[in-house]
Amino acid sequence: MQTEIILSQILILGILVIIGVAAAAFGVLNESAREILAKIIFNITLPLMLLTTFSRMDITPKLLVNSYSMMILSFAVMMFMLLTGWLSSRLLRLNRSDSSVFITHSVFGNIIYLGYPVVHALFGDEGLLYASMMQLVSNVLMWTLGVVLLSSGNGTPVGKSMLKVFNINTFAIIIGLVMFLAGIKLPEVLMKSLGGLGNSNTYLSMIYIGVLMYYGNIRGMVGRKIVYFLTFNKLIAVPVLLAVFFSLLSGFTGYQPDKLVLSVLIIESSMPCMANIIILAKVFGADERLATANVFVSTIVSLLTLPLILFMMSILF
Repeated sequence: MQTEIILSQILILGILVIIGVAAAAFGVLNESAREILAKIIFNITLPLMLLTTFSRMDITPKLLVNSYSMMILSFAVMMFMLLTGWLSSRLLRLNRSDSSVFITHSVFGNIIYLGYPVVHALFGDEGLLYASMMQLVSNVLMWTLGVVLLSSGNGTPVGKSMLKVFNINTFAIIIGLVMFLAGIKLPEVLMKSLGGLGNSNTYLSMIYIGVLMYYGNIRGMVGRKIVYFLTFNKLIAVPVLLAVFFSLLSGFTGYQPDKLVLSVLIIESSMPCMANIIILAKVFGADERLATANVFVSTIVSLLTLPLILFMMSILF
């Protein structure tokens, strides 16, 4: 069942990428159109997706404690991912440009487009709620830490990189978070219009990746060893270390987070590289071709690793 869910989601994304490749091959989308598509995604569909995601979330008092626990654990896990990415980049002696993409992708995974369907199918609405809490933490870090990392990768001073944190997507998160905490919901007419447009972000992002693969030298990037090093870190090393850590923590101290919270945390932490980082790399001057190779390779390999991670969790927890 789990394998079918994973295969289905990756097949959907793959079909969209192929459509993008075909659109470029037949001249429907040229290099200029690719630039425009990136701007539409960054300035319209992505912020609307972020804003309306908050409006869809509901937290009941019963789930509040676990939700806070999930947010704290998510932050701690992402800091651990940041550390592993930084240490690995130093070990590989990467230059500033490669290191910025490598570390950013070490932290951020495909926890929405692939993670949400898998979690929802396995654990229902409660599991999806906890996944949303991790996405909340991921959004905040992506539009602060992620922006600084990608901007500094092209030689931009940290001070100027910090200024880029304040963009339309950051404001969408702030507004959405305030509405979420205040219990304010967008009217149905806005949810259908803005939410519908935001939902198209997945489709447009995948088509953009397809166009980028057609015009870029992705074959050369896929052959680089750092892509596979990153893939191993994200899909195997990090989730295994997390699972072992929490298992030992429970054995030695008797403390263990809620089993469902822990399951969602590890599953989401074992997702392939986040596709939206490709758009951010383009906007903030980082290497979008390397980012595309990371997404492509890690997504394909996750077909094999995700079922193994689920099997490992069934043994440890």
